[in-house]
Amino acid sequence: MKRSHVLKLASMAVLVVSMFLVPAHAAVTCQQVTFWLTPCISYGVMAPGCCSGIKALNDAEKTNEDVQTACYCFKDQAAKIPGLDYDRVNELPGICGTTCPFKLSPSIDCSKYAS
Repeated sequence: MKRSHVLKLASMAVLVVSMFLVPAHAAVTCQQVTFWLTPCISYGVMAPGCCSGIKALNDAEKTNEDVQTACYCFKDQAAKIPGLDYDRVNELPGICGTTCPFKLSPSIDCSKYAS
């Protein structure tokens, strides 16, 4: 199996596992973030579901807690994807014609972000 296929499968597995690690009090859950953004994993070739997932997440982020939940989920899951290009990930909202309230990085402090 090619390395890129192994990475995609590993990324999918990480995202599926993350769906079970959901905080009970947030309106936006890590499971929702994972569901909406799974099509973005192969962002080298933009899947149609990627932009709709980003837009659905933005529409669902109503409170500061929602934004922080999404941020923590991104940060935790991104850290599990070897070789992830954070610059390219941060370009996705603009490519999709929307915005994101934070720039993803390994050292992001999610407590500072609000809707």
